Amino acid sequence: MIDLDEIEKIPFVFIVGRGRSGTTLLQNVLDANENVILPIESRLIIHLKQKYFRITHWNSILVDELIQDLYKDKKFNTFWGINKVELTKKIKTYPIEKLSFATICKIIYLSYPSPFDKEKINLIGDKNPIYSIFIEDLLEIFPDAKFIQIIRDYRDNVVSNRASFTRKATAALGNGWLAFNLGIEKIKKNKPNYFYTIRYIDLVTSPKQKTKEICTFLGIDYNQEMLNFHEKISSIKKENDFEALDSIHKNLVNPINTKQINKWKKSLSTQDVELLDLICGDYAKTYDYFPTTNKSSLLLRYRSFLGNVRYKIDFWVIKTYYKSPFFLRDFTGFISKKIFDWFKLSTYYNHADFLFEKDNQT
Repeated sequence: MIDLDEIEKIPFVFIVGRGRSGTTLLQNVLDANENVILPIESRLIIHLKQKYFRITHWNSILVDELIQDLYKDKKFNTFWGINKVELTKKIKTYPIEKLSFATICKIIYLSYPSPFDKEKINLIGDKNPIYSIFIEDLLEIFPDAKFIQIIRDYRDNVVSNRASFTRKATAALGNGWLAFNLGIEKIKKNKPNYFYTIRYIDLVTSPKQKTKEICTFLGIDYNQEMLNFHEKISSIKKENDFEALDSIHKNLVNPINTKQINKWKKSLSTQDVELLDLICGDYAKTYDYFPTTNKSSLLLRYRSFLGNVRYKIDFWVIKTYYKSPFFLRDFTGFISKKIFDWFKLSTYYNHADFLFEKDNQT
């Protein structure tokens, strides 16, 4: 068992960026390193922060309560595969009076049964697109945390989101890409040394070079197994049921490749491209993703405005949700579940803690 002092010294890295930008690819590359633990996506840190971050005197009852709340997070409960009783015992093995919220989070992450072989863990990581709008909260918990921002061509990002999730509106998806990345840029401007930014196209065209650069940024050793993660994923896929993830991350069983680049050229209409260029083009140029049109009609601007409003509402709802007490979240989940049971209706806003039948939206 790792000493508490050692756990406290293990640094944290967060992979952030708009969903469907290569965050899961990068998560598997890093988790394949024998000295890194980087689990499947879960919102557990932000999920628990509002209630537990400011606790300075822990006891057995508080630990039990945290565990109960932890397993309300649908992705943790569904995909992490950690036994609740064993995790509780593991946390209580340490001197409870010396625990902190940050340390408990690290113990949880270190308990993740990674499919990759591990030795001494020198780095803990988390891949979570939604954390792009909670970076200030993450830095409050882990002041020395580092961040990897991955940026994908906005047009390919929209195509991928449409294929994987239920939201299809071009303006909303384009504004989502822009809002996520601008939010990251705002924090990065004040803490540039805490961030490493990589383009998806560079990761898949020069994987070895870029992975080595990332390892240097994180202070870990590079090894070739990081680029062979797909071999392990393929082998365990034969033994486990990954149906819930297959439709979203089915390419993880393949070697890193460039097949997902420029798919937008065959998938988007001229009107879609014009709208996305209007919304995202100016910022995208910063990373050499250049627009191919320059149209600015009243209709395009109106659609862009509506998409922007929609994402401002989304961000407000998500932030409000995670800053709310658990009893309000539980009530929201109860009502949402009833609406789903009665009408088979599931909204964009109620997916954080409750997994409904035939629901693959995040």
